[in-house]
Amino acid sequence: MQEFIELQKRCLYLLQSHSSCGHSCSIAHFCEKNGCDECDCSKCLNEIQRGEPPKFTYCCERITYQYVLRFFNRFASEIYYAISLYKMDNPNRINIVSLGCGPGSEIYGILWALRQRGFNSILHYEGHDLVEAWEPVQQLSKECLAHSGHNINFYTTDLFNDFHGFDNGVVNLLILNYLLSDSVKFSTKQQNIQFIERIADFIIQNRIKNVLFNDIWYYGSFPTLNSGVQLIKLLIQKLKNKGARLSVAYKYFEKDGYIKNENWQPHPSDRLQFQDIKANKYALNINYCNSKQVFIRLNAS
Repeated sequence: MQEFIELQKRCLYLLQSHSSCGHSCSIAHFCEKNGCDECDCSKCLNEIQRGEPPKFTYCCERITYQYVLRFFNRFASEIYYAISLYKMDNPNRINIVSLGCGPGSEIYGILWALRQRGFNSILHYEGHDLVEAWEPVQQLSKECLAHSGHNINFYTTDLFNDFHGFDNGVVNLLILNYLLSDSVKFSTKQQNIQFIERIADFIIQNRIKNVLFNDIWYYGSFPTLNSGVQLIKLLIQKLKNKGARLSVAYKYFEKDGYIKNENWQPHPSDRLQFQDIKANKYALNINYCNSKQVFIRLNAS
């Protein structure tokens, strides 16, 4: 996918040409204090993703460029597999809103799946993320996709209070892509319950037709709500309590060895779908898809 290759090239150039952090480092040179050279974001990314709890979140351009180069192929590929199975309501147009979109990796998975299925669909995408550090990468994506004919928009605003919507009033799909596991890391159990309540209300109020959850494989436990999987299960429960009629499909990739009681079904492959540029040395050991996915289809009352 040429747009994906172009995004990698631009992120690599910006990462390599970015000025050193110097006195402007917002996280007090966490890299050097933890065994990395200055401006190597590997330990920072590891802290954000695996700290218990993390000491900081995505906070500078350099981290976001390295994030794209390291993880975009996996995350976009996981969405590719989900959209490959997605039942199209209108093959000509798909309206998608993404909550906590970050750099928007799902866009590439969506577009590649639509192309592979032979659809000439126009994607209308509205992504919201409150972390302003993602804005440069979001702008790069818009530029790389500028001639694709799709309508891509990002906002650093609260989706629940600033949903722009689509001109035909339809929302085909809400995407929660590596959002809920982050919420577990950075919020209390009570805050997460309130967050899920707000998502459920947003889905009902905007008559959203489908929800796609794609997140880390960790299953967790329902009493503690300590994983993204448990939060999506809570969302399903909340939607049912609000009278929604829905069907749910559970998918996983073959190296996931922890499957519980929800009739999880394997994807046929976990192979990455996008070509990494040869100069990208940041994607080492990122060799296959490794998420759990839950697909919720809401039916009209």
